[in-house]
Amino acid sequence: MAKKKNTLKDLDAFLKQEAKSFVQPDTVKKEAQPEAPKPITEQSTPQAIAIDDNSVIDFLASKESTEDLYKIIQNAIEKSGKTSAENKMLINTLLYIKDKDNWKENIKTYWS
Repeated sequence: MAKKKNTLKDLDAFLKQEAKSFVQPDTVKKEAQPEAPKPITEQSTPQAIAIDDNSVIDFLASKESTEDLYKIIQNAIEKSGKTSAENKMLINTLLYIKDKDNWKENIKTYWS
């Protein structure tokens, strides 16, 4: 009696054998290592800065206070020219954080 063939098992074995002849896994691993992110400086262009890049966080964390971060956010919103509800709320929040005692007056002054 003939042994029943398992074509999927044969195909799997064939593909594994062929894959080894095309590339070596160790070689691929060495070449696929990610590039180290470049440090961000004040001269960095926005196109060169990745949003999820840890160097952005490191750059902002290196400042003495969070006031610089607030200025960056406010300037970015103002320069974008977009007046969405989210941007207005964010600016109002920044104005509140900057001066909690006079936040209502600051918001009225800013938007007038």
